[in-house]
Amino acid sequence: MRKQELFKTRSHLTLFVLFVLLFSACDNISFQDGITEGKIEYDISYPNIAEDNFMLDLMPKNMSTTFVDNSYRSDIIAGMGIFKTSIICNEGNEKLIHSIKMLRTKYASELTKEDFKKFNPAFNEVEVKFTDETKEIAGYNCKSAEVKVLGDSVWTFNVFYTDEINIKNVNGHTPFKPIKGVLMEYQLLSNNVLMKFTATKVIQEDIDASVLALDEDYEMVEPKKLKLEIEKLFANII
Repeated sequence: MRKQELFKTRSHLTLFVLFVLLFSACDNISFQDGITEGKIEYDISYPNIAEDNFMLDLMPKNMSTTFVDNSYRSDIIAGMGIFKTSIICNEGNEKLIHSIKMLRTKYASELTKEDFKKFNPAFNEVEVKFTDETKEIAGYNCKSAEVKVLGDSVWTFNVFYTDEINIKNVNGHTPFKPIKGVLMEYQLLSNNVLMKFTATKVIQEDIDASVLALDEDYEMVEPKKLKLEIEKLFANII
């Protein structure tokens, strides 16, 4: 594969993380005895990419989700800190705050569910089939579901989720709304590259709600402009 094609794949993967993975950390849990504040850390791996491929150095390796009082934010940093994206979900707010930083460019926007569909139209149709499989991940009992994404291309992956972490409404803003639990392990296929996300640690600790707030130096823009700016940013690095 040529270097330019690798960079295109990497940019598409990062966008996929941006519009799917972060959102997947954003909606529907109601287990009343679970922990209510803390942080979940995820590893991101690429099973089908050789370890000596230079592309891996530029792709995201970790995601973290911080939650308190049924509000939460998920953060992904890639490109050795050059790129950062966050999704902030506040309880009772029908909109999500989506921010993106590339070098000195910092934009943020409030997104409705319909805005999310426009950002990623290929992910609008999702079928979820629950299974009897269970697994322990990061010390938590997890159930399994099979997810089929219907679009220009169809792919299927399994997810593991837990109801032992108490975040109200953790998938309601996402295509994974039928899954009533926090996603702890899942795989996604984009541009023929397999990405695997696995929760490695759940930290139960007191969280100051202020850490969920958007930094003041981000410029608030309309969702349409945010989408255009993201496309321009990635066009500049191809």
